[in-house]
Amino acid sequence: MKKDAYKNLSKFSNNQTAFSLALLRDGILNDILDDDANDILYYAGKEVARQFYTKTLNGIQEFFSAAGWGDIQISSQKENKESWLLTGEAIKIRSVAIDEPSYFLEAGFLAQEIQQQTHRGTECSYQSDDKSRVIFTVYID
Repeated sequence: MKKDAYKNLSKFSNNQTAFSLALLRDGILNDILDDDANDILYYAGKEVARQFYTKTLNGIQEFFSAAGWGDIQISSQKENKESWLLTGEAIKIRSVAIDEPSYFLEAGFLAQEIQQQTHRGTECSYQSDDKSRVIFTVYID
């Protein structure tokens, strides 16, 4: 896919997009990848960030929105750790449709984006404290 394709594709109005994403991501991929799904999705997220490097914090927010992942905001930023809050309709819908939705794809993407921006090693974990938001913690070496 071309580097800026997500910007053009995100402008296309299609009500089937959320269902298509859920079908592929939470249905088919989980069934195929089974126990390895979380690890593979994390590294897939890192690869997506390499292909679509956004270069800025605002770019990360735009990409999350365009990808249909939700609305992300940085909530705290320290030298070795950042916290991000993911909210939005996509989170609510996935939380209702799936018992324990995985956000490893987003975590991998966020880790790689911050690594590319800071030029330091990163890892990202997440927790979902309720059915309307996900908190990501990016650890920076």
